[in-house]
Amino acid sequence: MREPKISVIIPLYVIDDRFFEDLKKYDKLNYSNFEIIVVCDKKVTLPKLKKNIKLILTHKRESGPAEKRDLALKYAKGKICAFIDDDAYPDSNWLKNAAWEFKDPEISALGGPGLTPPEDDFWEQTTGLVYSSFFCGGLAQYRFVKGKRKFVVDYPAYNLLVRADLLKKVGGYGSYFYGGEDTFLCLKLIKAGYKILYSPKVVVYHHRRPLFIDYLKQIANVGKHRGYFAKRFPETSAYFWYFIPLSLSLGFFLLLFFSLFNSQIRMIFISLLLLFFILAWSSVIYKGPILNSFFAAIGVIATHIFYGSAFIKGLLIKDLKR
Repeated sequence: MREPKISVIIPLYVIDDRFFEDLKKYDKLNYSNFEIIVVCDKKVTLPKLKKNIKLILTHKRESGPAEKRDLALKYAKGKICAFIDDDAYPDSNWLKNAAWEFKDPEISALGGPGLTPPEDDFWEQTTGLVYSSFFCGGLAQYRFVKGKRKFVVDYPAYNLLVRADLLKKVGGYGSYFYGGEDTFLCLKLIKAGYKILYSPKVVVYHHRRPLFIDYLKQIANVGKHRGYFAKRFPETSAYFWYFIPLSLSLGFFLLLFFSLFNSQIRMIFISLLLLFFILAWSSVIYKGPILNSFFAAIGVIATHIFYGSAFIKGLLIKDLKR
């Protein structure tokens, strides 16, 4: 049986040497029937690959990933659209394993883990350890490490494949969100009665933002969107675990404030902070070098503070466009 044609769609935002090097890795895919569509706001010179690669221009000064992906749908010829970010590249069996999962007609969309690339530097690897900690990822930890095969209601677009006909039925991404556009799409799919599968075999390698500044900026943006979605789209965003960082963040700042005036509260604050650090460190110390794991434990704590604070902001925003 002939392999179904798959359209790989990449919204290009950060134009750098690493992106062009990662593009060359698509030549290693163990799959024959696919095309690559890169969508960008300005013209770039793409490397020559074994497979046809198409550049589509938005003719806009600055467009978001949802807009870029929706534009690509007009040109995509595949029965399946495979979305991946410009800071990620596929495992050689990415499309092969995905096509195997899509043999089940009940599967409408498919997500898989975004693993830390082995070539990432010290601070990027450290961010990868932060993601791998249960005290950071929680019940969504499977997005960053290989988890168990299961159905999900929400999945990030750095590794998301959707049947093209169903994608068009729900109107594509259809938003201007930048940091939650994938949640909005998955909500539309779920509401339409479609199933989203998580498969640990459908792997991409997702470059991490270096700890601390770049990573925490990204986390704050995610927290802001999740807070807004918890209010606007509670069906898939008002789950209890999304509010845990909010509670920890509020507790941190309240104890910090009162510890300035009371020595007993100060001791409680320091003890709890130390306990959380030890728990976070214990969850990653066996996964990487000791120095990486030490900073990763600090990163776990900082994640909750920044995510939780931004979550509050998202709850208060009336209309989130970006």
